[in-house]
Amino acid sequence: MKKYTHSEITNLDYSRFVGLINERNRPSGGIRTVHTVAVNSFINDKKRVLEIGSNTGFTSVNISLLTGCKVVGIDINDESVQKAAEYADQNGVGERVTFLKGSATFLPFKNNEFDMVWASNVTSFIQDKGGAIAEYLRVLKPGGTLVVVPIYYRKKVPTQIIEDVSSAIGTKIKEWDKQYWKDLFGSLQNPGFSLDLYFERDFSYEDRQASIEAYVSEVIESNIKSEPLNEHKSALKERFSFFMKLFNENLKYAGFSIFLYQKKLLKDEVELFLTHEAN
Repeated sequence: MKKYTHSEITNLDYSRFVGLINERNRPSGGIRTVHTVAVNSFINDKKRVLEIGSNTGFTSVNISLLTGCKVVGIDINDESVQKAAEYADQNGVGERVTFLKGSATFLPFKNNEFDMVWASNVTSFIQDKGGAIAEYLRVLKPGGTLVVVPIYYRKKVPTQIIEDVSSAIGTKIKEWDKQYWKDLFGSLQNPGFSLDLYFERDFSYEDRQASIEAYVSEVIESNIKSEPLNEHKSALKERFSFFMKLFNENLKYAGFSIFLYQKKLLKDEVELFLTHEAN
């Protein structure tokens, strides 16, 4: 592992930082989101799944633990890929869950190779969103499921928070709302297939300010036990606390949804008589 200085640690963006400290980065909703997708997508041990932006492996490993499916996770960060592979081995699924370094806009896979493509909120971090989504759909089999778990704003957010979050994650974000994401994925159709939204569920976030310091201390003390990082625990806690407080403040204005899309060869007509769950 590279030997970091205090200054380098305090200037790391969030993506590189979580790979460094081995925080088990989860999708919004955590394990409940993984369960919800597993149940409603009918994924099983005969299926192959691709996770875009697998980070340190939480989703890839846990969807396989739940269903027995084979998973490939890709991420642009070397340390995250390494930590994800270790996590898979520790959970006994290393033979069926693998991780590669790669870009969402140039996926190293054949057409129609996967039964599910899990993109979570990673598209927010990608400048060429249209190009990335085209790649998701290229490698997804007809009949397969595209999983999207986007974070968006439910109410007006201060401009300074958007600027601070953009700087922290190393990617420019905007005041996207839920409809932005639905329009983005709904508009990117291909003459050879259609993309149908068959599952949609909305959530809001809880204010976790009171729990941040304890969480930061637990993660750092549990994960950082040897050199060369052990001597920089104070800097790691300071940087981690900064990220968590900033994200908590940002999420006060935000929500997220679980969207499941099916790739179909034939586009069906629009449904007229819509329904909702009765009280």
